[in-house]
Amino acid sequence: MQIGFVGLGAVVETAYLPALRRLALSGLELWGYDRDPARQLAGVHALPSLDALLARPLDLLFITTPSLDHLVTLSAALASAIPLLVVEKPVVARLDQLEQLEALLAEPACAGRVLALDHWMARTGIQQLLSGQLGANWLPEDSAQGNPPDLSGTRLLQLEGYLQEPSGQDEQGRPIALNFATGKADCRTLRHPDGVILDIGTHVLTQIRELVAALGCDESLQLLAGEVTDRLGAAIVHGDLHVAEGRARLLGSVGGIPLQIRLDKYAGPGGGQKGVTAFLADGGQISLDRCGNGERLTLTQGSYHQGWRQEGALYEHCLAGLLLGEGIGREARIALTRRRLAEVRALLALHQQLRGPH
Repeated sequence: MQIGFVGLGAVVETAYLPALRRLALSGLELWGYDRDPARQLAGVHALPSLDALLARPLDLLFITTPSLDHLVTLSAALASAIPLLVVEKPVVARLDQLEQLEALLAEPACAGRVLALDHWMARTGIQQLLSGQLGANWLPEDSAQGNPPDLSGTRLLQLEGYLQEPSGQDEQGRPIALNFATGKADCRTLRHPDGVILDIGTHVLTQIRELVAALGCDESLQLLAGEVTDRLGAAIVHGDLHVAEGRARLLGSVGGIPLQIRLDKYAGPGGGQKGVTAFLADGGQISLDRCGNGERLTLTQGSYHQGWRQEGALYEHCLAGLLLGEGIGREARIALTRRRLAEVRALLALHQQLRGPH
């Protein structure tokens, strides 16, 4: 298998490459291009231009450039012979780009080749539990707890999503972001549109909407911005098109189910909570959260409690679903991409409400 990367930044180095090494795909060759020729990664054959990369007989191309560059890169890739084009989240960064992308994907031949990827789409523990199909990779926390109960037909009453990233401090005691994979200080100066609404809000919405889609629920999405502040806690001012959001609370509904999302890129050393809690009509609740290098799934019904754990990085689980076995078929790719486009549209609409038309 030949895989290409456009953009060889931190997400490729710290997430994609470690996941691909763990998957140990037979005969794997990795090729890449970055507009910064000094940026090269061990194990990736660097090429001098995008055209040179697109001319390779690749089986799959990952577009891992900054989000503002996704559309122009994807447009060029669609003119190549590469059969599968996978775009990192968020698939685009502006409303005008979204409209151009939707026009491109209106062509069936293009739509079937594109997957808008968010690795949180692999976080399927809640829907597995609700459907009575919890995978064998979920191991009980207590060997005596027995089999999961039958939750078929259970109605979702409310959903809460959260992504609270750990953070550090600079020399002046101000909060600084940390790389999600390495824990090292992220020295980039984040600017709009790379604040929490679009950058990490996409993750939580992906997990939530894949949950309701798997259960056959209405996927319609309504969102409003609650409190939104920058890295230092100051409110985002209407008309400000520069400062990135550091924290945000989003309210709304998905398929009529009330929804609340809490996003914080600067949650301090106690951060790290990343997941969704589903509140059930019978009074119970199911939570899926990160726990170390794995996932923790918990079911609470009054005083009754069960828990399961699944080990492994999310990118490993996500890429396994894409690259191993039958992979993700054409119709599934189209459906996944449509959901990601709808989520990005909702988040970009929040930007318009918060900052003004732009």
